[in-house]
Amino acid sequence: MASGTTLPISGGTDMVTVLPGDTIFPADFNNARSNLNDILSAPTSVTDLRGLNQGGISVGVAVSGTTVEALGSAGAFTELQNELQELNLFYGATTNVHIQTDIVAGDIIDSDEWNGIMYDTKARWDSPVKDEASSTKTYPSSDTWVISTDGSWTGTLSSSVTFTWSSTAELNAWFNGGGAVGMEGSLPNWTPTGADPQTDAWYNRLNNLGDVYIVKQDTVAGAGTNSGLGQVDMTTSDQTINTYAGSATYTNDWANVEVRVNNTTSPTAVIVTMRFRDGDGQPTDEPVNGDTRMRGVLLTPNTTGTSYSFTAPSVSQTNIVET
Repeated sequence: MASGTTLPISGGTDMVTVLPGDTIFPADFNNARSNLNDILSAPTSVTDLRGLNQGGISVGVAVSGTTVEALGSAGAFTELQNELQELNLFYGATTNVHIQTDIVAGDIIDSDEWNGIMYDTKARWDSPVKDEASSTKTYPSSDTWVISTDGSWTGTLSSSVTFTWSSTAELNAWFNGGGAVGMEGSLPNWTPTGADPQTDAWYNRLNNLGDVYIVKQDTVAGAGTNSGLGQVDMTTSDQTINTYAGSATYTNDWANVEVRVNNTTSPTAVIVTMRFRDGDGQPTDEPVNGDTRMRGVLLTPNTTGTSYSFTAPSVSQTNIVET
C-alpha cells in the first residue's frame, strides 16, 4: 500500500502518495478515480461546487488481482490520465509535468507519475468553481432589446428575464462550469449633448453599469454596489444583487438588479429583474428620453478543446413595465 503523504480531500476520498518501493494496490488508483468521478458527475446539491454533470468518469475501477495497465483493462492508468488532462484543459490549469505525456503499453509506471495523478486531482478538488472570464457572452432573450413603451418615462421601469433548465443538475453544473446569468440596460441610440442632463445622466449610468450577473458564488457588474451573492445564495424571494444610485443632482435615481430562483433546494429556473427608478425633481421630474432598453445576459461555459457540454437554458423576458 502507498506509504507517502496523505492528501486530504474534504468531502471526498483522501489519497496517499506513493514512495519508491511501495506496492501499489487498487485503492491507490481507485481513490483518485473516485474523486475525479465526483467532479465529472451531477452536482449533489446547490452548494456542491464540483459537479460538472458530464456523465462521470469513463475508466473503470481497479479490482483486486488485476494489474493496473496503461490501456485496455479496468483501472487503466492512461485513461485516468487522459480524464485528468482534459479536466485541466477545461479549467485552464497546467497538468503536472510527470503526467503530461501519456503512459503507453510497455512503460513502467513510476512513483512520480502515480503522484502526479493525485496531486492534480487534489488541485482540481480544492479549486472547483471555474472562473466565468472565459465564458461566451450572449444576449439571448431578444435579438434587439425589450424597449420601454413610450420612449420617455418617469417613475419606475422594470423587466424580468427567466432562465429555465430541464433539471437541477443542469442548472447547478452550468454555474460550476463558469456559466452565469443576468441583465443589462442601455440607451443605445442616445447621444449626450448636454441639452438633456437627465437623460445624459441615465445614459452614462447604464454604460458604466454594463452587464450585471450572478456567478456561482458572487455578483459581477461594471459599477454600483454588489451584494456578493451568487447562485448558491439564491432563494425564492427577490434578493438585490446590485444597486447603482445616482450622484450630485440625481441622488434619488437608481438602477437595481434582483434575482430569485423557483426552488431553493432544487432550482430549475433563475429569474432576474432589472429596475430603474427616476426619482429626482428639479422642481419637477423631467422624463428620461430616448429608447431605454433592457435585455438578458447569458454566459455559456467555455468547453473549447474538450468533449464537455453544458445544457443551455431556455430564456424568456417580460415587457418593460412603467409605473
